Amino acid sequence: MAAGGNSGDHTARPVASVSILMSTYARESAANLEASLSSLRAQTLPPHQIVFVVDGPIDRAQEAVIARFRAFFENGPTVFTPVRLPHNEGLAAAMNAGLAHCGGDYTMRMDSDDLCMHDRVAVQMAYLHAHADTDCVSAWAEEFFDDGTPSSLKISPVSHDAVLQALRWRNVLVHPTICVRTELLRKLGGYRTRFGLLEDYDLFVRLAQAGARFHVIPKVLLRFRAGMDQRRRRGGLRYALHELDFRRELYRSGFLNMREFALSASLYLVFRLVTGGMRGRLYAFARH
Repeated sequence: MAAGGNSGDHTARPVASVSILMSTYARESAANLEASLSSLRAQTLPPHQIVFVVDGPIDRAQEAVIARFRAFFENGPTVFTPVRLPHNEGLAAAMNAGLAHCGGDYTMRMDSDDLCMHDRVAVQMAYLHAHADTDCVSAWAEEFFDDGTPSSLKISPVSHDAVLQALRWRNVLVHPTICVRTELLRKLGGYRTRFGLLEDYDLFVRLAQAGARFHVIPKVLLRFRAGMDQRRRRGGLRYALHELDFRRELYRSGFLNMREFALSASLYLVFRLVTGGMRGRLYAFARH
């Protein structure tokens, strides 16, 4: 399908272009990666570009998946752009390396084990085409587990003002659902690693402080894989210290007032330091 389509093509691309930014690494499974890329192949509106970062050495099974999809996209409307890092550097560094190759007006995130709904690109790009003042559009998502645990919905406030208010207390945006103006993302310097695994929350706050306009589409456009290992990584002393440092930065930058800083820092220190079933219950409560 050529950019713009013809007068009878009701799935013609919006004027703005979009680059999908994603990465994989050694611990990802070939099956998850295949499913993720298949969900992009099935889009009703193909993205203009997929920037695919290989974050360090991976196994032959993943390499075979990448080769198959690279060949598939070669003759279609989507440009498949591989970016390889010699060593595993982590998500933030991988995203920054890929961002340098994003040629779209907007950059749409997803992870190598996420599944996009078939209309994700079409819905988000249609909204951005109709609302030129929006800089970052997100969506609701479904969290699912491979072990048979029932899936759950990750919902967020919809309006710009509601998103800003909620961000003072917690990260309400599902990182792999965002589609953000590429020029603005580059202007901010992309992702920072200073606060550990809070690089997405840090980015959203910096976008807000730069005057970005947010909107969340109240529809599930992505399914993201979760597990207890992921939740364990979100706790412990090291994570708690990153959280405290992050909250201090929000206060110093004026995003939080003293009351908001004191209350949110106290609550999150407890949350990061509790263990076992209690953290799981608090996690589920916070996500809903």
